Amino acid sequence: MKHGAHKDFSKLQIICALFADDIGDDLYFARQIKESIEATLPKENRDHPAAFLAAAQTLAEQTARHPERAIVDLVPAPEAQGFSELALRARLLEAIKRTCRFEKPLLVLTGLKEAICPAGKRWTARRAAEYQNAIAYARDFCQSRTRPSSHLNLIIY
Repeated sequence: MKHGAHKDFSKLQIICALFADDIGDDLYFARQIKESIEATLPKENRDHPAAFLAAAQTLAEQTARHPERAIVDLVPAPEAQGFSELALRARLLEAIKRTCRFEKPLLVLTGLKEAICPAGKRWTARRAAEYQNAIAYARDFCQSRTRPSSHLNLIIY
């Protein structure tokens, strides 16, 4: 077992318990929420269970207290065979339409790296540049398509 894996497992159990209605059985989504919470904590508090639990409970309470203000939406990247900016644009636009009424939407874009470089292919400089361009495009697109009063967060995982 990897060093510290038991801590990650405990954190995932906390996330699954607090966000059971939101994530269902999606362990991948739970891991994304866990890593997002860890990223918001100061570096010295990331290994303290109490700090993680407090941050997770705060997030769960804010989401439950104001369901009209915050939402988490999972956006899968286009498939490897058909990856294009046009397909990425269509998926992002659909996600923005689903979340436009919320003040603090969180979009989690998943599988972008795998879509650009499918399994069995080599990671080349051209693919790395395409990946960076896709990230920049997703950020610019989301920024230009959201209301000025909303605070959209885009996580590319």
